[in-house]
Amino acid sequence: MTPEITTLESPIDVMYLLHKALRTEAARVEQIISQLGVGGSLLSFKRAFSRWAKLLGYHAVVEDRYLTAPLAGLQPARDNEAAHQGLAEQLESLQADLDAEVGLTLPLARTQRHLYGKVVTLRIAQDDHFEEEEAFVLPLIRQRIREEEQLEMARRLLIDEEAADRRWVFDWLAGELTPTERQLLADLVARFKEVPTGSG
Repeated sequence: MTPEITTLESPIDVMYLLHKALRTEAARVEQIISQLGVGGSLLSFKRAFSRWAKLLGYHAVVEDRYLTAPLAGLQPARDNEAAHQGLAEQLESLQADLDAEVGLTLPLARTQRHLYGKVVTLRIAQDDHFEEEEAFVLPLIRQRIREEEQLEMARRLLIDEEAADRRWVFDWLAGELTPTERQLLADLVARFKEVPTGSG
């Protein structure tokens, strides 16, 4: 279990909350597939995986566009973007396997093992990536990006300007946090009014 986050030193530290919640999402998907018995339905797994894939995919795209793009010429930022590409490829591979199982309500044991192996591999890759990002990219952002720009980055991570429900990421995240962490999130979001919409 990931320890409770009790402070955000900089606006970009919202990434720790997002990473914690994405780790929880991955663990949930892994648990569902590990408990799927022969003859069980893949439906609950497909739903959980789709949610994880959507969240992780959105998170990576926003990071590449708004967090690492401003870090021009810095190798950790480029490495971070390459890691996102690797995660996207793993997500697509797992989705392709699931698409091949459409209509299969009685999966074979080997299907379950195969999917479980891919989920574990993806979860490990995600966790390794988050550790590297926290060690190498977040310190660069704290050092080189002004606080108001970090606020805009945080807003982009939490508010999807292109979605009909712009708050879907925020609402998901809030539901995954402890009361203390939700208060940190609320305090951060209250500061977004300091950032003009669409800036950055």
